[in-house]
Amino acid sequence: MSEDTASSGESKMLTAILLLPNESHRQSRHLAGVPFLLRNALTLQKVGIKNLRIWMQDPTERERGNLNTLMQDSRIELEIEWTDRPPSTQALVLDGSTLLEKSKILQAMTLSTEDQVDISRFHYFPEVLQQLSESQKSDLLKIVPPDDSSRLTHEDDFLIAEKNLLKSVGLSNDSMMDKLATRFISRQLTRLFLKTPITPNQITFLSLLIGLGAAWCFFQGTYTSGLAGAIMLLVSAWVDCADGEIARLKFMETPWGARFDIFCDNIVHFFVFFSIGMGLFFSTGDPLYKLYGGLAVYGSLVSFIILGGIIIKKKNEAGQGKTSENSLTDQVANRDFIYFLLFMAIIDKLDIFILVTAIGANIFALYLMYQKWGRAK
Repeated sequence: MSEDTASSGESKMLTAILLLPNESHRQSRHLAGVPFLLRNALTLQKVGIKNLRIWMQDPTERERGNLNTLMQDSRIELEIEWTDRPPSTQALVLDGSTLLEKSKILQAMTLSTEDQVDISRFHYFPEVLQQLSESQKSDLLKIVPPDDSSRLTHEDDFLIAEKNLLKSVGLSNDSMMDKLATRFISRQLTRLFLKTPITPNQITFLSLLIGLGAAWCFFQGTYTSGLAGAIMLLVSAWVDCADGEIARLKFMETPWGARFDIFCDNIVHFFVFFSIGMGLFFSTGDPLYKLYGGLAVYGSLVSFIILGGIIIKKKNEAGQGKTSENSLTDQVANRDFIYFLLFMAIIDKLDIFILVTAIGANIFALYLMYQKWGRAK
């Protein structure tokens, strides 16, 4: 059970009422690749809401029909109902003119129903709900006060919200270079991918192809091809970051997608290490480089076999915003070595890189084997 579901289960909150001002054109406006109304519905779904009741201010049949079409999305698992009646069971009440945030909704779901809320902050609040909130049955409503800074009423508001969403898609266990450089560049790619129908898994496959192209360059064994390979591997990592960003922004995260992403990452690394060793063998004639390349692949493969499942689990948790202390698992999934590899390619010292990688990968693999089986004896 996920943290989101657990949190919502503890509060026994399964129903939400989304109050929409009569501004259907804004509700259908795309925000980071997802229509505004659909994004709010998917956010509620992610925190554990099962039933969504949409209460719109004086909707026309055409407006309701257009918004209904938006909600007929394959990602939606909620039971959705248009309503103009107060609930018979406890329900969250939210302002649909604001961009809902998962963390704030989860926090609100644990608040006491006795907390007073200024409903004048709502863009639209039906009189019948106001009367209910002031009656003896007020415990049926858990009113979530809207945040004015999250209200989307003008074009500039949407642009700012999209910019903030893009900034928020990093993982809680991102490495130092991810935070300093990789995410900055990947977000620019994500902006482009959001304008296309391309899926996260297709982006992952694109990253795989670029990474294998990098390995082919290293295999040639020349200075120019080695530098080209290092640059292509860097591009592959940037694209690889974008697939997860797109998945989180578009609510397209799946366990299979996480496994496919980790699998492709490691396939690229194995081929790159092998190709660097072979390229150095071709350029120098020294068979030791074939051994170094093979050892680098072996050590990396053993580490991945031991920690692969944990890496996938931690990647999913980091995508949900869960934080944990830096661990060996994070080191295995770390992409920072690609910047070191680029530096070594520039100064024509790939021989040092593959030697260090061969030794380091196998020492690390031996340590993991000791941790897993040695202490169990």
